Amino acid sequence: MKVLVARFSSESNEHSRSLMSFDKFVFKFGEDCVDSMYTRDIFEGAGIEMIPSIAAIGHPHGPVTKDAFDFILARLIHDVKEHLHEIDGIFLFLHGASKVIDLEGGSAEHAFLREIRKITGPYLPIALVMDPHGNLSQELVDHVNILRCYRESPHTDTVETYRIVAKMFVDLLKHRRHIKPAYVKVPIIIGGEKSVSSDEPMVSINHFCDELEKDARIMSASFHIGYLRHDGDKLGCSAVVVPNSEKDQAYAQEMADKLCKYAFSKRHEFHFHGNVAEPEDAIKQAVEFDGSPVFVTDSGDNVGSGADGFNTYILHQVLNLKDTHGKQFLFSGIVDKNAYAYLYDKEVGTHVDFTLGANLDELCKSVEVHGTIVAKGIAHKLYEDRKDIGTAITVKFDDAPVSVIVEYDAIQYTDLDQYPCSHLNIDDYDVIIPKQGYISDDFKKYGKLCIMSLTQGPAYQRSEKLEFKRILRPMFPYDDFELD
Repeated sequence: MKVLVARFSSESNEHSRSLMSFDKFVFKFGEDCVDSMYTRDIFEGAGIEMIPSIAAIGHPHGPVTKDAFDFILARLIHDVKEHLHEIDGIFLFLHGASKVIDLEGGSAEHAFLREIRKITGPYLPIALVMDPHGNLSQELVDHVNILRCYRESPHTDTVETYRIVAKMFVDLLKHRRHIKPAYVKVPIIIGGEKSVSSDEPMVSINHFCDELEKDARIMSASFHIGYLRHDGDKLGCSAVVVPNSEKDQAYAQEMADKLCKYAFSKRHEFHFHGNVAEPEDAIKQAVEFDGSPVFVTDSGDNVGSGADGFNTYILHQVLNLKDTHGKQFLFSGIVDKNAYAYLYDKEVGTHVDFTLGANLDELCKSVEVHGTIVAKGIAHKLYEDRKDIGTAITVKFDDAPVSVIVEYDAIQYTDLDQYPCSHLNIDDYDVIIPKQGYISDDFKKYGKLCIMSLTQGPAYQRSEKLEFKRILRPMFPYDDFELD
């Protein structure tokens, strides 16, 4: 048996001023593509050969450019056509939150599956892994046989989910039956910062899914939180239940309806997770806290939700402090291509004078920097072969207890092991400011205090103030109603 594998990831924040262009994707082919799926041992152990197509891994950003989409689609479709005579199925990861410029319908994921099915017909088995922060429709679900998303947010079960779905897919390939996921749109739009999996109501909703999966008639159950950073008809939460056999199809639909109703009944319980404060109070808490480290997330510029990484708002807050209480501050990081270009060829130890900040509005107002380059590395090991866009350049200010990682692109710091990659010792800093919304699991465990600062920007967390024109209505929280 043989299975074609491919991967695509991009969260498209239409409020971002930086497009997700071709050069910002990390592409993997051949064995690197296979390894990026985390499931080699499962398929090979079952005697199934993995045929690689393309892994196009994009950081969350603005909308995807059409040339990047066209390249990825062309490669994927070429490989499906080339191997159609020999493959027994297709195993995919498609994030679910993309929006492509000038693409009918907008969603790359929907287009990929639509074009694949034109070639394979309706019966070749397709298994799909998704991020929970993706938008679904009946059309997308109808094109696959198995669909499951991660449970955890922050995403600590990414690899586990790939492997769960791979095992399900092996079983389907060895014991063929024509199963289709049951799907229901849940008329709620909710941001990721209000749906952290360690907190209610997601604890109860995920438990509901876990209990469904214990039923022999059910293969998998998923609650998809969705993605709200661009307007469109696919926005909203989703409930997906996969039956174990054809005879369980109606039962799966019944359970999907129950999951939808259960999640909807919890709609008023969604809330910000952890310590959340307005920007003035957040920085005050951080400075006055007796202990370290403290993490303050710049939530309005959360690059994990597609923001630009341009904001210098909290940097100005720190520079304007009359008393920093002896704290050392690390901003990880701030995106400025001009500053990056100026710093890129300079050695560690070089004294530098430059302007930092895109200066497009008050949130990214520029700062004159006089300091020293204290470290150069990469922002994430994924960029080991893309140092042109992945280098992290840390500058320590002369006249303030501040160090800033200057980046070319919005690469998010979420893991402690990124700092050694950037040639930094995180223990040298008392207050760390990453471009996140909810705090990552790694930082939460390490930090003595974690605060989400409700800064403004492309990922502004007061999502109830966002305006949508093309969503399903009624939709909570923009409308309050009861399900019929």
